[in-house]
Amino acid sequence: MKKNITLITGGSGGIGRSVVKKFLDNGDQVIVWDVKQMGYLKKEQPGLEFMQVDVTDPSQIQKAHDEILTKYGSIDHIVSMAGVNMKSEIGGMETITIEDIDRSVKLNLNSHIYLVKIMLDLLEKSKEKRKTITMISSINAISSYGLPAYSAAKSGIYGFMRAVTKELGDKNIRINTISLGTVPHEVEITDDNEYFDFHRKNLAIKEFVRPKDVADTIYALVHVIKSITGQNIILDMGQSV
Repeated sequence: MKKNITLITGGSGGIGRSVVKKFLDNGDQVIVWDVKQMGYLKKEQPGLEFMQVDVTDPSQIQKAHDEILTKYGSIDHIVSMAGVNMKSEIGGMETITIEDIDRSVKLNLNSHIYLVKIMLDLLEKSKEKRKTITMISSINAISSYGLPAYSAAKSGIYGFMRAVTKELGDKNIRINTISLGTVPHEVEITDDNEYFDFHRKNLAIKEFVRPKDVADTIYALVHVIKSITGQNIILDMGQSV
């Protein structure tokens, strides 16, 4: 049986590593793109290929596209996870720099659109019955948590997803977003921590979503629950309620 080929961007981060492991453990051929090397997994691990790609640069995406086309011919699923807020926007509009506005929108929104635009033909070549695109957004897109450029970009991901749902549906491609709340790293201690104590007050269930929870949700959207498209899944333990 042919393995599903899943492309995961931002796979070297704290959440990304759990997502990569989930798909590897369940038999997918995983291609990871990131600007950072994968220190947590052996790059020669069976079923795993790492490519150093800056997804804010369309020329790098195109180069990696061509390499995948030559080696694999197609891909079956895309998990687009790259993104982070800029330090200067923590203080809001008074502190954010013009340069960081541009950087944030380019990383947290444009890169996801670049990825779909350039890689779409490889999804179309897939023989998988229902190909998927899953993009990581944030509860910043649906509620007020500051970070103006980051929040605007994450809202844009949701708007982009809704705009292309029917167009991609004609190609048997499902597309969804997942809006994450506060997600500590898997082994990060959250007790007696001022930052996490502040956010815990807003949780309906007083436990934070962890990277493994994110990985399980993404995997389920891709491989288990195959009737969902055009939806934003909120994964935040009720933080945004």
